[in-house]
Amino acid sequence: MNLNNVITGSPVTSVELRAARDRRVLKKWELLTPGGEICLVEFSLNIAGAVKTFPFARAAFREEVRELSDRLSRFSVLKTEVYEKNTGDCAFFLLKSQAIQVKKFLVSVEESHPLGRLFNLDVCGPDGISVKRHNLGLLPRTCLVCGEDAHVCAEKKSHSMELIQWQTAKLFLEFFRDRAADQAASAAVRGLLYEVSTTPKPGLVDRNNSGSHRDMNFFTFLDSSASLIPWFREFFCLGWDHSSESYRQIFERLRYAGQRAETAMFSATGGINTHKGLVFASAILCGALGKVHARRELPLPFTDVLQECRRLGKCSLADLHHPPNVQPPLPTNGERIFTAYGIRGARGEAAAGFPSAVQIGLPALRKWLSAGFSLNDSAAMALLTLISEVDDTNMVHRGGPELAKKRKEQAKILLSAVTKENFKETLYTLDHQYMTENLSPGGCADLLAVSLMFHFLSVCGMISFQSHDQ
Repeated sequence: MNLNNVITGSPVTSVELRAARDRRVLKKWELLTPGGEICLVEFSLNIAGAVKTFPFARAAFREEVRELSDRLSRFSVLKTEVYEKNTGDCAFFLLKSQAIQVKKFLVSVEESHPLGRLFNLDVCGPDGISVKRHNLGLLPRTCLVCGEDAHVCAEKKSHSMELIQWQTAKLFLEFFRDRAADQAASAAVRGLLYEVSTTPKPGLVDRNNSGSHRDMNFFTFLDSSASLIPWFREFFCLGWDHSSESYRQIFERLRYAGQRAETAMFSATGGINTHKGLVFASAILCGALGKVHARRELPLPFTDVLQECRRLGKCSLADLHHPPNVQPPLPTNGERIFTAYGIRGARGEAAAGFPSAVQIGLPALRKWLSAGFSLNDSAAMALLTLISEVDDTNMVHRGGPELAKKRKEQAKILLSAVTKENFKETLYTLDHQYMTENLSPGGCADLLAVSLMFHFLSVCGMISFQSHDQ
């Protein structure tokens, strides 16, 4: 998102601003009428320029009003009044408390909140006189631009309006982007951690054993997951920061970041490939989340996120096709499987909007959760459902197409016969069989992790399934 697109809205005139200020003064004295041991908090945002309200400012104002309502309850709130106007949003809190104590508390809010420099938290006693920082022996507020005394910079007009607005926009943008990036990264890493923790899983690393994988264990996956947290965040920020670029440009940025994420993963695991497929899927998903969120408020429509995943994912399909007379780089297992059997694997899933996760894994997860299964057990059943429906490139790579097909049909039969009482025994038996045959449904495990990511994105309120027909 471009900083120039942050402060957009209807400008107000100086006459309108003076009238609004006069109304706030009248409201202030109206609320202070009772007198006694009371004080009044007036909260507004310091927005320079003629545009006083825009989406980020309104969202920040509403959020802080909710927080102040909760945090000021310690001082006994007598009355709260909130006004949202194009001349600037404003809220009043009448408290049964001494103004000095309240001011000390609110100064700490201004100094500690990421947007605190834009908060104007004025406190006055029953006499209507505001308590100033110097009354409390505190340092003055710092300038938004240079960090010096804000009052001195304002008097000298040290900085242009354009520079002040640019810094204001930057604060808003970074606050909302970074918080959303943290949410996305949290959901992504939870997906990885819950996938590896789901037990039992046939042929896969879980809390019981390493399945068919002799070079890795449960803790290898924990190390790998931890190493990827900043990269999930980076994928989201790339989608947000470059939302106006073409899908090919964004994809190439995500590809480069994904390669660096793989390097971090291999460093954490001692060269073992634990999450390469999920690095790709997460880059597409988190990048899509960032791109959608750059132009929409939460929760994001699931259909919009999936559409962006498709558009970004389709950019990867070129990797499966090489021009004649061009020597391709050393192919991955997925590329070899595509060449031999036409199965597109992770690239095809992303290009189609993760249909196996959306139409198979996630509905199965939600179905078993609704049936009273724990999240662990629901995830185990969702994995079995995926195995029964998905052409897993890892199964084909390890066992060949015929054995992979047999195990897919076997999973369908088992799925129709399992109950809440016998499903774990069934999966333990299947785990032993897969280990004997050296099979591992790694592709389905990745799809389970993506399904869990979608689940956690919904739980934290980042996406909404309401517009998607499950």
